[in-house]
Amino acid sequence: MAFRNLILRFAFGGLMAALSFVIARSKLPSSLLAWSEKQFDRNLILIYAASRFLVFFAAFFVLHQNPWADLVAVYMPQAHAAMQGLIPYRDFASSYAPLNPYVDALLLGFRDSPLSILVFQIVCDIVSVPFWTKVLRRCMREATVRKAALLYLVQPLVIWEICLDGKNHGFISLLLAIAFCEIGRKEIVSGISFSLTWILVKILPLIFLPSLFMETRKRSKWLVSVVLPSVLVYGAFIAVGADVTSAVRKEGSLATPQNLLYLFGAVSGYNLPGSLSSLLAIVAVVTAVVVTIKIQKRTKDDRARLWTMALSAELILLVVMLMNKKSDTSYLGMCFFLLCAFSAFEADRGGRTMVGLYALLSLLALPIASFWYWPLNRESAPQLHALWLSGDRNAWIMMVMQTLLVASYVGLTLGILRTVRKQVDLSTETIARG
Repeated sequence: MAFRNLILRFAFGGLMAALSFVIARSKLPSSLLAWSEKQFDRNLILIYAASRFLVFFAAFFVLHQNPWADLVAVYMPQAHAAMQGLIPYRDFASSYAPLNPYVDALLLGFRDSPLSILVFQIVCDIVSVPFWTKVLRRCMREATVRKAALLYLVQPLVIWEICLDGKNHGFISLLLAIAFCEIGRKEIVSGISFSLTWILVKILPLIFLPSLFMETRKRSKWLVSVVLPSVLVYGAFIAVGADVTSAVRKEGSLATPQNLLYLFGAVSGYNLPGSLSSLLAIVAVVTAVVVTIKIQKRTKDDRARLWTMALSAELILLVVMLMNKKSDTSYLGMCFFLLCAFSAFEADRGGRTMVGLYALLSLLALPIASFWYWPLNRESAPQLHALWLSGDRNAWIMMVMQTLLVASYVGLTLGILRTVRKQVDLSTETIARG
């Protein structure tokens, strides 16, 4: 079972990564460009929904695959606990937002099956697409928007993690897409949608707050709409004796591969002290936030500001992925559309390096976490180091994948940083020409 899963992840990731590279490097057919925006959006959603449910039905009704991963190990038990009147953080441990078990419990109320949660995530992912395309149409030319949408259509991590694993990033993607789409227009809608990401799903999207805050026109109004729902919900849980900080502490105590700190330990044989690892992560993220805020403040053109905001958010996420000791490529699914947009943007400017790095990330993102579980056995960095020195084949493969993944993170981060810096002095012509 584990072997089959790993082979399928490698094969599917490789196929879709190659297809992504071809799409990015090719000119879109004139027939596709001739469609009106309404025609393109309608056809995109039809194809997107059909492809997602095709994967879903093939896996669970044709091949009779049983649901797995967090869907059955975490989401279901916590939802059942909530249905029994238990409270997260007080009566059972949870790494998710306070209302997340209740959302899943509501879904299980329709049908007590993990597929209920999975279908909900698929629907959220599908519904998020029109919002993401609306965001991009406000800051780049239509041909680039359509190429970005096609890249998202074939993104292997998004397809697998949502349609097969049922990860909750489909829900986060929808809430973030609404928040990004309505920023600068409907501040209250944007703020509430953003706050719901860490009220209903998980705390991680909080890292995008600086980028969104700098883009909003009515900052006080937006900030109140973000803070008020959060205070009300988290305050209610505190009032009943729940330790709302336990989720952050629990996640902070974990260490996984797929980041620079693990790679350092695997190469050197030594783990950095926990306090030093946390300090390095904080310094890196704060530096990224400060740099992007300065750039956003200096960007004047409205379309350039929106594009800078989107790229700033993606840059901060990549830095978190690179420097946080608990990192997982599935986190990219929260706003992978923005990374697709960056790749399409670079491709249309003739850039090959960023497109290659995007394809490399698409290839590695799916199998690398699975490889750590099997054939490896969740080895720590020093344990992987010992296996590597002993000549263990699986350790060598993991070291190569880790190095390439970190290289893709670093390369894409530097590429995005270079692009957002250019936005300061560029007019609308650069990103909206045509």
